[in-house]
Amino acid sequence: MGTGPWSPASGSTHRERHRPPYSALIPLLMFSALAGFIDTGESVEDAVRREVLEEVGVPVDGVQYTLSGYWGGYRQNYSPELMLGCVAHCDEVRMPTCSEEIAEARWFSRQEIREALLRSRGPPQTGVLNVPPPFAVAHRLLDKWTRKGV
Repeated sequence: MGTGPWSPASGSTHRERHRPPYSALIPLLMFSALAGFIDTGESVEDAVRREVLEEVGVPVDGVQYTLSGYWGGYRQNYSPELMLGCVAHCDEVRMPTCSEEIAEARWFSRQEIREALLRSRGPPQTGVLNVPPPFAVAHRLLDKWTRKGV
């Protein structure tokens, strides 16, 4: 294990754990928020619309910036990245399709996400929905969404 960035919010240092892929250990149901990159000359809103459509085939609009956070610079072979958390609206709830980058995509209710957020302070569990840990931008974005703050 190595050292990682210190979080002023939690007062702890986050450490990267090296372990085999989850599927080699136990089957986990782990989901996160979609992520992508902004192309040169592209607005944040356009990037969100493009990435969601490319990754899961769902057209969205009403994109709103919600929060930001640091990610990746403490991991080997990753450069530091500024993550921007956004929410968007879709008029038609349809089954998402998966691109080559996405293994599985689903819709979850606020209650399902609330329960997963409560469990996320401990180790991932089998047979239940797991979400990223509390220091992740996706976790904070999901937390705001469940509180209807976005």
